[in-house]
Amino acid sequence: MLFLGLVMRASILALAICLAGSAGVAEAQRARPAASRVGQAPTPVERAAAVVANAEAARAQVVAERAQLARRYEAELAEVDQLKRQKPSWRRDRALRGKLASSLETARALDAVAARLKRADADVVRARAAAVVTIDQALITATGPRRVELERRRRVWAPAPAAPRKILIPDERLDPLADPEELELQAAALRDAEAELGREVARLEQQAARYDRMAALRRQHERAEELALRDESDPRRIGTTARGGGNEGLAAADDGAPAPGEHDLSDPGLDSRDLATALADVVDPSTVDALRRAERSTDPAARAAAARRARDAVRARLTTMRTKRAAIEGRARELRAP
Repeated sequence: MLFLGLVMRASILALAICLAGSAGVAEAQRARPAASRVGQAPTPVERAAAVVANAEAARAQVVAERAQLARRYEAELAEVDQLKRQKPSWRRDRALRGKLASSLETARALDAVAARLKRADADVVRARAAAVVTIDQALITATGPRRVELERRRRVWAPAPAAPRKILIPDERLDPLADPEELELQAAALRDAEAELGREVARLEQQAARYDRMAALRRQHERAEELALRDESDPRRIGTTARGGGNEGLAAADDGAPAPGEHDLSDPGLDSRDLATALADVVDPSTVDALRRAERSTDPAARAAAARRARDAVRARLTTMRTKRAAIEGRARELRAP
């Protein structure tokens, strides 16, 4: 009897434990979907960040594609140039026609990629602008670390502030009646202007190098067209043309193929008109006029020459400014000496 009682109590206890465990599992299962739903609901800022990331990834893909096509186009032009230097023959003409046709297709693909890149840039700008608006709304109630993170994202996505319209040069004249404090303030202002001019020199060097690369690509393209037309007009090619079934595709394959990089001439970061305005008080008027003429030109070589001329003028002004600042600092030290 005692044994049966013990067995019944053990059975009841085990049943109670099982029921409690089942209830806990059921409660956990009911709570898990709710937690999952909460975790899966992104905030407006997270949705905006995802849109920005997708737009930037799409643009990076287009940029990589354009770089690959530009390298291929340069290689094809080099092969065309090499073939045109060889002795005319049926085999050489057949290979030349194929290379010219291939370079034409690559040039057209570069045109299409340039248009896609322009649209991708616009998509990135729109996505970032929308994200900044979303962040501004979230900043109204954000506090603590979340506010710091939102402000960091806003700095990344907000459009860059407009560049100053004109670089202002402080007074460089040494006033013999000035106090040491005035001379030191004048020297500090000159140091700030020197740093700004140094950045401008680096920017001009980058622009000149970029325009030089664009001019080299254009020259290669024009040389390919010239060689194709020259071979067409060569009387020694008549017999070869007749045997090869016509050579009219040589010039036609290369005609109308735009030189890569022409679309980049409208890049706002390389606008010579902005440089002419910014450097109006820094360089001489003839250099400013050269920058304005280059802005109206579609020749990248002319723009590269104007950028180099402006770079040399800014560098010369920077050297002069450093010399005058040193004289001002020397005068301040002289006045402070016991």
